[in-house]
Amino acid sequence: MALDLFRHHHVRHLRTQVPANLARYTEKRPWANKSSGGGNIRLFSGLEPEVPLELLLPDGGDLKDLENTKIVHRAFPQLTPLQARDPRLWTRLTHIECWAYMRKRWDVEKKDRDEAWKCRFILARYFVPQAQSRALLRNGMARLWWYGHLTFDSSRSDPYELTAVLLSYLDIAQQVLERNMGRAPQVRTGFLDFIRENQTRLGSSAGQRRRRIRDLAKVLNLRGGVTLLDSLSLDEIQSILDAEV
Repeated sequence: MALDLFRHHHVRHLRTQVPANLARYTEKRPWANKSSGGGNIRLFSGLEPEVPLELLLPDGGDLKDLENTKIVHRAFPQLTPLQARDPRLWTRLTHIECWAYMRKRWDVEKKDRDEAWKCRFILARYFVPQAQSRALLRNGMARLWWYGHLTFDSSRSDPYELTAVLLSYLDIAQQVLERNMGRAPQVRTGFLDFIRENQTRLGSSAGQRRRRIRDLAKVLNLRGGVTLLDSLSLDEIQSILDAEV
């Protein structure tokens, strides 16, 4: 069954009403599919998920990000990057079809913060304030599709091999995709492959590896200030990183 999008006016309404609706983001059932001001809030999109959007709920420390990235990416394999920047799609999914997942993965009740912080949290995770890479990677649903889209490689025996590397530590995606290097496919691939092949050289503990990965990302990002990253070959990328380990 094809998805309906929320219309722009309804997305704007939901965004402006976050402070008033703050308590509703703790409800168990979706509530945002009704118009409060009259008029049609749905827009036929023609997008039909190729697999059911039955996302796995996080279980303690197991956030299920890799499994759910695969589900969302497989559901929309033909989605174009332009379509994948549309806040109407992601606002609809975060508030309706994937509400149970969002409530579990991005549960505002667990945040012991003031209301202003909680409103910012909801705006970042349930909406796409701007069609920029950082905002898309903060949205609870858009991030999953973009993780898959940016790392999927059909030439590999496991096409999600690099996706698994990207999501192996919580901050790798931020370090890679929110920096300039994340916009260069060759660099992105070379960086993730280097991490996959050099786990033992990155440190003996998760904390050490996380810090080393962060440092390596900074090295490549700084290189982008003096070199066109797209011009680097995979071998050159490997050499740059190898010299830093």
